[in-house]
Amino acid sequence: MKIVSVIPITKGVLRDELTYFTSSIFKPGAIVLVSLRGRSVPALVTSVREADELKLTVKSAGFALKKVIRVKHKHFFTKSFMAAARLAADYSAAPLGAALKALVPSTILGAKLTLPKLETANVDRPPGERFVLQEPDDERRTYYKSLIRAEFAKQGSVFLCLPTAIDIIRTLASLERGISEYTIVLHHQLSNRELVQAWQKALDLAHPVLIIATPIFFSLPRADIRLIILDRENTQAYKSAQRPFLDYRRFAEYLAETLRATFVLGDAVLRTETCYRADQGELEPLASLKHHAASNATQKLIAAAKAPTADFRVVSDELLNLIGESQKRNEKTFLFTHRRGLAPVVICQDCGYTVECDNCEAPTVLHSASPTTEATDGAQTIFICHRGGARRSAAEKCRHCGGWRLWELGIGIDRVARELLEKFPNLKLLQLDSDSVRGGAVPLAVIKRFSTTPGGVLLGTELALHYLEERIENVAVIALDSLFALPDYRINEKVFGLLIRLRSLAGRQFIIQTRNVKVPLFEKALKGNLLDFYRTEIAERKKYGYPPFQTFIKIARRGERATVRLEMKALADELASYEPEVFPAFVPVVDGEYRLHLLLKRQPVDWPEPNLLNRLKSLPPSFAVDVDPNSLL
Repeated sequence: MKIVSVIPITKGVLRDELTYFTSSIFKPGAIVLVSLRGRSVPALVTSVREADELKLTVKSAGFALKKVIRVKHKHFFTKSFMAAARLAADYSAAPLGAALKALVPSTILGAKLTLPKLETANVDRPPGERFVLQEPDDERRTYYKSLIRAEFAKQGSVFLCLPTAIDIIRTLASLERGISEYTIVLHHQLSNRELVQAWQKALDLAHPVLIIATPIFFSLPRADIRLIILDRENTQAYKSAQRPFLDYRRFAEYLAETLRATFVLGDAVLRTETCYRADQGELEPLASLKHHAASNATQKLIAAAKAPTADFRVVSDELLNLIGESQKRNEKTFLFTHRRGLAPVVICQDCGYTVECDNCEAPTVLHSASPTTEATDGAQTIFICHRGGARRSAAEKCRHCGGWRLWELGIGIDRVARELLEKFPNLKLLQLDSDSVRGGAVPLAVIKRFSTTPGGVLLGTELALHYLEERIENVAVIALDSLFALPDYRINEKVFGLLIRLRSLAGRQFIIQTRNVKVPLFEKALKGNLLDFYRTEIAERKKYGYPPFQTFIKIARRGERATVRLEMKALADELASYEPEVFPAFVPVVDGEYRLHLLLKRQPVDWPEPNLLNRLKSLPPSFAVDVDPNSLL
């Protein structure tokens, strides 16, 4: 009998290693199935020792060892991948098993595969260079094609990482031309069978391959990867929203380092942190960083009405005239608004009460009743919580004072649609947001219909930007002012990036409608001035000690209010030497549970810090640790 130490590849296990026994023969690096909390989970074997060597240890243990269920793979992860995974897990203050879970699809881990002999250390290979590329989409792809062909000529494979399946579909045609038989595509929209077949093909081909995939497929054990490109790096999709809150951008760079491969970060507008690293010489521009986003469209800033009145209209006369003229010319128009529904906030005019969700106290969003909103009492409008999904009829009095004068504030996409159709009853209006379409092929069908409809008008939220690529004659921003209300240090970067993407779509006219025409950010966006925005943003971050000048570590705790406050105070006292800041979440109650945050700020060179890292890793599951959070909300 042998005693086996394993790392369960799953979430929620505080210890990095657990112990089992087996009579089977396998070596460290194997993937086995073990029983954990009543279910079978995959686990990575880290050591195998004879039971005789550990007889006293086994006898003195306060628990009975369980048997390994069976061997799944004799080997799976490369040394380079494991080294990168350990670095990423430590940076994220996460158990290694949870990090592995976020880095390999369960479909692949559970499949029958023929795995090659794994690579040895790449010590004989010189370290790869690290580059950044700030160019429009088409120009970045031209650079990527050249890099891919150059690596193929040197018998090296390439991993091109994109954040979503839609990004892959849009990029594939331009990059696989001439090398389609050596191009491997991996994303979640493929069936399990297609994924396994593509994965096996990537392992079997002797010829260098181009792997175009989302980041969960970085675990593919190809020994000859010489170039890793991570495109659209300025997107929150690369930071996992759930534990272990892994940043795939950081992992990709770690992997490039351990593989000694060249690493490229690319986007039309790079993150402020990435530009700063280029300024400091950590990253080398692949081409001179583009400081101005070119556009031939006419740019215009329109002042929107500031105070809702009885005759308040969301769409200004200027925008209505634009739409009217575009109809006469059969031009297409894309209208962007940030919010779903009719109105993001409803208040009582008598007492000022904000209509809130019954479960989480977040402001409810007013929606038109429809088959998708499931009105059950004949009401024409309903309240929906966008955080938890709770919904109820909007035909109600103020719950605070009993008044009937409930007032809609803010601009939702449904309200914009209502106003447009009142003005233009025959308007060829299409709508693309998460309420009007439900995944699958529907968004692509909407885009196709829009592209083939002369004089068509597409009204969409940020969801539409995932599918739009071709130039549109007229692009206008109806409303995104509400974003500035969020106490988020990244909000200027988010808004600016959105505006630059929208501007790049405009062929003839680009218009921003806002209540805040004097905000300098809008002028920079209209002019496509990337450099001025970066200089302003980095100066502000330095002034207030925001990333990249400090590393933020957010610890969240949720539960019963008194318990949360007590436990968070105890943690703050324990970490007093790190000067923690404790504050409520932006929405303090979700699903009936109170939420409290604790923030630690460390110098980037000091993280990960062993003592603090060990303490954070030992926190019970009720505490959620997020390093470099997307927001502090």
